[in-house]
Amino acid sequence: MTARSIRVALVWLFVLAGGCSSPVSPDGAEAAGSGSGAAAEMASLTNTERQRAGLAPFTVSPLLMRAAQLHADQMASLGQMAHVLPGARYPEPDDRLAAVGYKWQAYAENVAYGQGSPASAISSWMGSSGHRANILNAGLKELGTAVAHGSDGRPYWVQVFGSPR
Repeated sequence: MTARSIRVALVWLFVLAGGCSSPVSPDGAEAAGSGSGAAAEMASLTNTERQRAGLAPFTVSPLLMRAAQLHADQMASLGQMAHVLPGARYPEPDDRLAAVGYKWQAYAENVAYGQGSPASAISSWMGSSGHRANILNAGLKELGTAVAHGSDGRPYWVQVFGSPR
């Protein structure tokens, strides 16, 4: 399997799951009251799962944090959970990574909707073989996490994993 086919297979994985955030621009400017605490907790919980599996923790990447927030905000504003959002400013994962200037050799993405806490979102992902594979992928080295609320108040969660070029 080629690196591109692995990336494509991983990117299409998604699960229904659940946060709180304000919009962030590609340059990283966040509005007051953002969900950065929930995003930081999600990153910590993700690294706990990796350490339980005997893997090195992810390095939290500011660029991947911005890419994750872009996607969480887009999903929340459109009221739709998906890896690809036709009509959005950054419809594809490649578009979001390019918007923040992340140069990757590999990436993967987990998205979720509706879970009430970072722990619930992580638990849902760990219960799904594809999402668990992303979290425990030893070839991915960096992580970005985000959460945003839709107009109905329900949270949209995002994890973006990468290995830089």
